[in-house]
Amino acid sequence: MKLRYSIKIESPETHQALVTIEGKKRSEQTKLTFFLPRWSPGSYLIREYSRHLSNWSATNTKGEHYHFEQSDISTFTLDFSKSDVQLKEDHFIIQYRVFCHELTVRTSHIDQSHAFLHLPTLLMGVLNEKMEHPELKLEFPPLWSKVSTALEDISTKREVFLYGASDYDTLIDTPIEIGCQETDGFEIEGVKHELAHYGETIKLPASLKADVKTIVDHIQKSMGGFPYKNYLFLTHFVPGLYGGLEHGNSTALQFCPFNITTRKGYLNYLCLVSHEYFHTWNVKRLRPLELGPFNYLREATTPLLWLAEGLTSLMDELYVYRAKLASLDEYLEMQKDNLNRYLSVPGRKFHSLDQSSFNAWIKLYRPDENLNNSSVSYYLKGGIVFFFLNVLLSEKGKSIDDVLKLLWQRTLDKPEVGVTKVEVYEAIKIVGGEAILNQFEEWTETTKELDIETLLSKMGVKAEWENNSGPWLGLDVEYSQDRVLVKSVPLDGPGFKAGINAGDELLAIDGFRILKDRYAELPKYLELNQTYKITVSRLGRILDLHINLDSAPQKLKALVVTDKEKVLKVLGV
Repeated sequence: MKLRYSIKIESPETHQALVTIEGKKRSEQTKLTFFLPRWSPGSYLIREYSRHLSNWSATNTKGEHYHFEQSDISTFTLDFSKSDVQLKEDHFIIQYRVFCHELTVRTSHIDQSHAFLHLPTLLMGVLNEKMEHPELKLEFPPLWSKVSTALEDISTKREVFLYGASDYDTLIDTPIEIGCQETDGFEIEGVKHELAHYGETIKLPASLKADVKTIVDHIQKSMGGFPYKNYLFLTHFVPGLYGGLEHGNSTALQFCPFNITTRKGYLNYLCLVSHEYFHTWNVKRLRPLELGPFNYLREATTPLLWLAEGLTSLMDELYVYRAKLASLDEYLEMQKDNLNRYLSVPGRKFHSLDQSSFNAWIKLYRPDENLNNSSVSYYLKGGIVFFFLNVLLSEKGKSIDDVLKLLWQRTLDKPEVGVTKVEVYEAIKIVGGEAILNQFEEWTETTKELDIETLLSKMGVKAEWENNSGPWLGLDVEYSQDRVLVKSVPLDGPGFKAGINAGDELLAIDGFRILKDRYAELPKYLELNQTYKITVSRLGRILDLHINLDSAPQKLKALVVTDKEKVLKVLGV
């Protein structure tokens, strides 16, 4: 089926997009069912994009209406046999409006300043129909001067913005930025890469373009060349935002412009670029079996998100280090932070990596106050277990790159079929042997604790721990002006045992008022193993509870190099 789409933005201040779909059914067809995806590949949550859809209609070329019914929350069935129209024809024109006012990498946003079009939120497909070379026309206010997208420009006229894709999956996997964004770019081996930046920034580092180019060149060489003809890095620089979503030959990024002005923040941005860019190989092409072809109307559960995101979480920082954009000390500081975050998550004791991955749709992407008590992120623990897998492989003169090469070659041999867990395990076994595979299986399939100190020592690094002898309340808090509100309560900590709940407001301890500044100073005044009366406000009632202070969980102070030659060997430098 050949479909021609158009997206028209007439009044950006209303946040509305008018979508038109034109096509022709086969003569024998009596029904067509159109659907809007309920989720986006790479973002594992049913988001119900159809909630923003309105004014759905279906007509022929004369404007006569076809009969249709909304058959499900995201589907509309056009029934030609029930349509009482005078002109009998096979052509149809679908129109509807979509409200777009949520600025994330997996939603669409339209206002006076720009339009960010995340196409799963906008473009309907047709159930059980293969779409060949769909076209998309864009119409927007004349004051907007630029369109940034990795879609193929097929327009024959400068004033017409017309784009094409090979199929529906490729079409909706390609975001679009329209407005007055800053653009730049570079070429590597004749392959063009565009940078598009939306939003106000205080000052971007002068080396940003060169550093992104360095990352791209380093990764493509390590993976054996480019798997695309062109690529777009689109970044929204907006205060408070952070995130990224990978696409076949582009990525949408969001980052706080204040954070990028610091060295640590800038490294964080480069790692985000590295992470989403490496997904060009790992996820968009080397993918778990369940992640394509897609059913956009239901969850695509897989136990292998630790491969998709965990392996990528290892490689993003490692590539930045290998490309000489971060020092060894900075890289080890990143790993220390990763390990400390892991150690602060009680849920690691109850949820394996396989379980965390399979349940991403109902846990990681639906976080609540109890998430860290019941589960562990496959990004976080996945990256750590691949980090330690690389350590074990290094002892045999191998590395994670050898595993990657095997998996990538398998993908090149069977690009239409994703990998299975058995195939991932087999690649690890071929490279590292059965003992290493058995250890890796334990890390992914069980909740047994990682022997962090021993594994670090194998790479020539010593773990130095902080002295956590001071008192700890065992609460994660946030502030509303001066008020102190409990955000979450770590499992089995003092606050948990005292019966403090997420949502409680801390009012006083032993009768002394608790406000923001005083809360931060409490460890100076309180004593370990002492019991205090803590007063909270909960659902409009004042309650007195009793809390016995304990010491905080173990936390790494530093990763100290004891054998630099070993470290460099493990890191592939």
